[in-house]
Amino acid sequence: LPSLLHTANSSKVEFVLAGVAPRGNGSRFALEVATVEEPGVAQRLRSVRSIDDEYTPAVFETLSLVAESRNDSSVLSFLQWKATAYGSQTPRREDSIQCRPRGLQAANWTLPASSLVRAYFGEGVGSTYTVSAINISFGGEDGKVYQEKRYLRWSALLGFGQSPEDSFSPLVISITAVALGTPLAMLLLGGCVVLCAQRRRYSDYEPIN
Repeated sequence: LPSLLHTANSSKVEFVLAGVAPRGNGSRFALEVATVEEPGVAQRLRSVRSIDDEYTPAVFETLSLVAESRNDSSVLSFLQWKATAYGSQTPRREDSIQCRPRGLQAANWTLPASSLVRAYFGEGVGSTYTVSAINISFGGEDGKVYQEKRYLRWSALLGFGQSPEDSFSPLVISITAVALGTPLAMLLLGGCVVLCAQRRRYSDYEPIN
């Protein structure tokens, strides 16, 4: 299964639920992710669908919560994740659990007091600094994967600067080039053969005069 693209300016963050009993048959878990930003910085949620061919070609949705400067729209930091969690320590495609973001909104008055946040940012959290939060829910309507294995793992990438983007591997580019180039080459070669054959047939006739 595809993994996140690590860079020198990023670190992996994991959220794991193991053995937590749901309250009902249709229970779903959700994680609230909060960010604290300095003045002049805006948060934005991006969604990109791309083909990831790390193991098997498939279309995956990648979401990024980016902090952009209001002056020049440059990306200062990001939190990136695939729209899929897994219900096994050795994940397979059938162990995938869908995860959905639920809107980015201001959370100045809903977050509990955090000594770590206040120690770093001071008492300006909620007034001088902007606090935003996004809820990420896991599971579909039935939630069978977690009900069976009682395990959930969600990974994200936290870093500075521009978030990494998936791209085609050289193998896929080569296969695509061969698949598209071979019919075109055969068409051009066939056209040249037909033109040469017609020209040779007309050249066999001798002028009457």
